[in-house]
Amino acid sequence: MISFFRKLGWLARRRGKDEQLAAELQFHLEEEAEERRTAGLPEDEARWAARRELGNIGLIREDTRTAWGWMWFEQLMQDLRYAARTMLRNPAFTALAALSLALGIGANTAIYSFMDALLVRALPVTAPESLVVLNWHRKDAPGSVVHTASGSIYDDRTYGLAARIFPYPAFELFQKSGAVFSSLFAYYPTRRLNLVIRGQAEIGAGQFVSGEYFHGLDVPPASGRLIFPEDDRAGAPAVVVLGFDFSQRRFGDASSAVGQSILINNTPFTVAGVAPPGFFGVDPAVAAEFYVPMHANFLLEPNRGNQGIARRYLDRNDYWIEMMGRLRPGVTMTQAQSELAPVFHQWVGSTAANDGERANLPALHLTNGATGIDTLRRRYSEPLYVLLAMVGLILAIACANIANLLLARATARRREMAVRLSMGAGRWRVIRQLLTESLLLASIGGAVGIMFAMWGIRFLTLLLASGRDDFTLRAELSWHVLAAAAAVSIITGLLFGLAPALQGTRVDVMPVLKETRAGERRPRLRLLRFTLSHVLVVSQIAISLLLVVAAGLFVRSLWNLQSIELGFNRENVLLFKLNARQAGHRDPEIITFYNDLQQRFAAIPGVRSVSVSNSPMVGEGTWGSPVFPLGKPEPEHAPNGHGSGAPAWSTHILTAGPGFFTTMKIRLLAGREFDDRDRPGSPPVAIVNEAWAKANFGSENPMGQHIVLETVGREPTRREMEIIGVAKNARYGDLTGEYPAVVYMAFRQNLYYPAEEITFALRTAGDPLAYTSTVREIVHQADARVPVMNLKTQAAMIDQAINPEIIFARLCTAFAVLALSIGCVGLYGTMSYTVARRTGEIGIRMALGARRGRVVWMVMGQVITMAMIGLAIGVPVAYGLSRLVESFLYGVKANDPQTVGIAVGTLVAAVIVAGYAPARRAARIDPMSALRHE
Repeated sequence: MISFFRKLGWLARRRGKDEQLAAELQFHLEEEAEERRTAGLPEDEARWAARRELGNIGLIREDTRTAWGWMWFEQLMQDLRYAARTMLRNPAFTALAALSLALGIGANTAIYSFMDALLVRALPVTAPESLVVLNWHRKDAPGSVVHTASGSIYDDRTYGLAARIFPYPAFELFQKSGAVFSSLFAYYPTRRLNLVIRGQAEIGAGQFVSGEYFHGLDVPPASGRLIFPEDDRAGAPAVVVLGFDFSQRRFGDASSAVGQSILINNTPFTVAGVAPPGFFGVDPAVAAEFYVPMHANFLLEPNRGNQGIARRYLDRNDYWIEMMGRLRPGVTMTQAQSELAPVFHQWVGSTAANDGERANLPALHLTNGATGIDTLRRRYSEPLYVLLAMVGLILAIACANIANLLLARATARRREMAVRLSMGAGRWRVIRQLLTESLLLASIGGAVGIMFAMWGIRFLTLLLASGRDDFTLRAELSWHVLAAAAAVSIITGLLFGLAPALQGTRVDVMPVLKETRAGERRPRLRLLRFTLSHVLVVSQIAISLLLVVAAGLFVRSLWNLQSIELGFNRENVLLFKLNARQAGHRDPEIITFYNDLQQRFAAIPGVRSVSVSNSPMVGEGTWGSPVFPLGKPEPEHAPNGHGSGAPAWSTHILTAGPGFFTTMKIRLLAGREFDDRDRPGSPPVAIVNEAWAKANFGSENPMGQHIVLETVGREPTRREMEIIGVAKNARYGDLTGEYPAVVYMAFRQNLYYPAEEITFALRTAGDPLAYTSTVREIVHQADARVPVMNLKTQAAMIDQAINPEIIFARLCTAFAVLALSIGCVGLYGTMSYTVARRTGEIGIRMALGARRGRVVWMVMGQVITMAMIGLAIGVPVAYGLSRLVESFLYGVKANDPQTVGIAVGTLVAAVIVAGYAPARRAARIDPMSALRHE
């Protein structure tokens, strides 16, 4: 290290040392010359003799500098200065090349920053590498001991069906594994709860956590204390820990929040402390705003009843909590897996009730918990991999484009290279200097690309969030993202600089030095004579086709989604949610509260109709239960709310208020819609859609028939209803697939789950968003404890449902346009340079009688040939690679010939436009001017 700084000091004093060396050499020259003059030689002869005696002054100086050390650094500085001067002499080329690289490197850096946030970034806790997540998996087959809400189990490519949820008794079982875990903790989301702080109501989402949660993660409080084991028991004082950002927003600072009382679902809680800054829990997909003890669900989930919640803590088949543990020092995840898996297998086997369940027992599987729960990874990793591949192709096109331009420059600098080689420069020394130019150019492109990446990260964040406040995938330019950007810059500099450097220094020195401009050897403009420059253009065309095909597939998929027949009118509808039960309203008064609000909303000038339902038509999933005609056998394997989801024939349930079908403009094919006659105490009624009626009654008229609803998720009940109407099929839940079988039930009769969170729909005469302030004011006047949630238009909600497809279509189109632009610039530059280098040849051809059209076709023939070769390579590759994005498409096949045909036509048109300008310029060359120029 001391030697390093000493050498740095020498470099700083380099100018003085050079002056000393020059003075010493001059002294020796004068001394030698004086000796010759003393011997009687004339002055001039004495000086020449002294120089011959001393030798090559320049070589002596170079050898002396080498002896000083760090010659490589001096040569690097020389190369950098020369490269900078060369780039400044060609500002247009420098700007074009740097911009192309900046776009490619910036796009790659932006996408990689999201990959880093998704796959690499560790939880902000102590020693995250010792954390493990407990999972299980089983095969997708009938019969299971697992009872859970639909959607909690997901498909895993390796294990089949998988999940992270367990029964509470399993948590107590694993707590006894002290030899494996130093701590084990459980958690599950609170969903959206009503919070009233200092008289202001809002909706917040938090987590129920066990007493070991914060101790197991080893995070300190920002203020106050965190949740202890004694807080997590039934009957303990109600305490809450706030997230740091939430405490800042509502109390000003963390210390001011401690000791404050807040209402959660109309139940008072005392703020015990505040979590540290940057801590969001264990699931990056859910940034919890607060944390409450797990047993606080006795207070916050009153609809289950204390007995129902108590049974849930004892039920060995009710899977609902998630677990994470911290391994003891020296215990590996493999060791923990081998020790815990048999214990869990034996325990879960004791919960099976029949042979079918014993044949399909869940198996324990531990995964690394350093980066937290993988919810975001399962949601975004595949789309980001696709985008990363696309921006990688764009960077490849940019590299090929710059390599083409450098090849053109290398040809123009043949005499310069020949002169430098003839004066004694080694070929590898010249190659190193040329690579220094390329690396400097790539570094400039990388630096500008970082700025583009910062903008791209913000743009992608807004695009992915799609207006959601709870979007948690936050990317940033961390040090390893910047390191990756620097590595990409260096690699691209070497990639596009190496071939031109090798070709530019492969010259026959004497013939090149003897050449005059008129005598330079030029290859003829033959149709099939290709150089490395033409090969690069062909590769650009082939790669560009891949991106254009991908863009076409995603645009067509988006068009198909936006063209889906909804079955209702999405325009001029304002949607929002209310949850009066969380604010303290109870049955039957809660129905009256919602009815009064509906009347007040209907009285707003410009509002044409108002109705309510238990959920929106599209965008937030569905509710479901078995519904079958009275007197017919109950469907075999009727869903009971347990398992990975209801069978395909299961009925979707939507409770709707009076005027619902009028508001949503769903046509009734028979009967009537719900009205004031359908109230508590009146005969239960239902409206069915075409799909359900056809599946259950066939061609028989369903009007007046009675059907049976079997409720799920708690004590099973059976309710009989009369069909009073048949509605036209409409989308409910997903936009894709067949129309679901739907049974609409009267909201006011409250036959399904008790009224809680409901959705209001207002059909307006103009812009629905113009009524938002009036809606908020009416709700506030009715009850200030009830906040308005998810206020948006029906059209916006549908767009949010297809947001991934919209993002892909927009990004792929932008990438395709960028790739085409860069590729066409490369083609234009190549052909323009070819025409410029052959000005004399073209002039001679025209002087000898060649027509202008013949010259145009001579140039365009080469352009079209390169395009055809590029397409011949690109089309088969596009057919093969398009299958990788098949899962993201809707209504279009991955190898759709129409899309490929449109992409080919677009690319051919772009290539012809890019090549025609140089061809036309060649045809307008004046023969006499060209010959005089020679």
